[in-house]
Amino acid sequence: MKHLKKALCLLLCAALCAALSVCVFAQDASTWGDVRQDNFIRITSADAWNQGTLENLEVAADVGDGALRLAAGQTEGVWTSPELDVPAFEYLVASWGADTPDGTWVEIKARAYVDMYDQWSGWLSWGKWGTSVKRGSADTSETLAEVDTDTLIILGSKGETSSRIQLMAVLHSDDAAVTPTLRQVCTTSKNTLEGQAIPTYHPNAGMELPEKVLLDTPCYSQMIRDSAIGSVICSPTSMTMLLNDRNSALDLLPEEVALREFDFNYQGFGNWPFTVAAAGAYGYSAYCHYADLDFVREELACGRSVAMSVRYSSRTTGNNPYLENGAAGDTSGHLIVIVGYETIDGVDYFYSNDSAATGDASCAHRRYRADQLETAWSGRLAYVVSAEPEQNAGQDAPARIPATLEYTGDKDAYRLMVDGQEVVLNKSFGAKTSRLDAGTVLVITDKSETAQLPDPVEPTTANQSMIYCSVNGDGQIYINSAKIESLGAQTGTCYIIVNNGPTYVASVEFPAPAAPAEPETPAEPETPAEPETPAEPQQNEEAPRSAATPLIIVAVCAVVLAVLAVVLKKKHK
Repeated sequence: MKHLKKALCLLLCAALCAALSVCVFAQDASTWGDVRQDNFIRITSADAWNQGTLENLEVAADVGDGALRLAAGQTEGVWTSPELDVPAFEYLVASWGADTPDGTWVEIKARAYVDMYDQWSGWLSWGKWGTSVKRGSADTSETLAEVDTDTLIILGSKGETSSRIQLMAVLHSDDAAVTPTLRQVCTTSKNTLEGQAIPTYHPNAGMELPEKVLLDTPCYSQMIRDSAIGSVICSPTSMTMLLNDRNSALDLLPEEVALREFDFNYQGFGNWPFTVAAAGAYGYSAYCHYADLDFVREELACGRSVAMSVRYSSRTTGNNPYLENGAAGDTSGHLIVIVGYETIDGVDYFYSNDSAATGDASCAHRRYRADQLETAWSGRLAYVVSAEPEQNAGQDAPARIPATLEYTGDKDAYRLMVDGQEVVLNKSFGAKTSRLDAGTVLVITDKSETAQLPDPVEPTTANQSMIYCSVNGDGQIYINSAKIESLGAQTGTCYIIVNNGPTYVASVEFPAPAAPAEPETPAEPETPAEPETPAEPQQNEEAPRSAATPLIIVAVCAVVLAVLAVVLKKKHK
């Protein structure tokens, strides 16, 4: 009996420990704590980090809900999660939130247990990410699974799935005195096999929804941005709308987000985790999620706009699902922001800020039918961003540095000056998608126009008209004076956005156009002197030229006649 009681006590303790362990991963996501439910995992608390194994790392309880940092004196550390049971999936997307000072990066990896073969895949990476490094996806692959840019895919054509995963995080710094800080790692998964769909995680399930929601999220057209990248920055432009919505004081420009999330391996701006990580860099808890329209409605009802990855055609004859009123003509991959919903005459609609529109005003509040939008949103991938930043997070986000532009007086060139010292920009500054220390330069003048936006949207700096500039061979900024003069501008603000560094915000005074020179008064013409009277020629004396001229003419005619005679004679032969 004594042994039986002891066994029962041990069994109860084990059950209690298991229950507590599950609770760590079962908090409501509205608190942005740890979650492991349905198709979603979030690891963010100190308790959750401590459940894994730490190598050269320490847990910081005072950042967010808890975070990983390099231990003192270390330049690289590794965290490995326990093996996690999950619903069987085919596709999985990881996302993360981190602070990455200069010279630091984080890398997230995963391995998947493939049920059909009773075997683990190798470790697969989403690539190295940081705001100051040449970040890039890894495109890792092996026989059982691969990471294709942003998505882990279980390979095979026989219905292969995975129901167990393990996560790994690598933190690196070039300087042992500086550390990155990893605040969260999330995964979302889906299964498209018949009868195997995974339920969607709903942190606010069951909440009462208002009949209509229309948020004042800022709206930006990507098509009027830096022409070198404008047509392909829908993802960072959408994230800029979300971030400026959460905190108007950020007042970000789309190019600032774009140049800090560009994937140098994929050579594109559409890497989902990289875009979400850009939001994490500003201190927000953000993640990718395979969601549904009810999830979107719930986020909107909580006051949080959502971005979604869609493909559509605005024509019924297009190559993609038809979306009436779509801003893009025909797109196989595009990001839009959902800012509201409403039912009109029995038809459900969503309101979108669609960056493919030709201007900011036409971008805002485009009404899309819910049934058509659901078809266009076939992949179900969404960007979700918290309402507030996490505690003690975001200090290492790309800074804005006050500066001035000083006119050189030579060919529209200006020196970038910070604290009285010239900052010479890279001569290849325009090569923003191939090298670091490059970027975009733009000017907003005192004559810039502001887009007229629908209520209740308030314009931000990014809604003003801009002049895009270049950098000359001396590393100075070239501002086209003809454009400035055509506007009649006298002052402006210049934004110099560097893809691995700060944004310099420089005030500038434009030189007044040179006044046209006063025409000189012509001098009074002098009275011409009376011509001298030529001397009378002596009697019987003729001028030499007039005497020779007739003789020369006669001689030339004789020669010409002689030549003609010879030619005619030969011709008759």
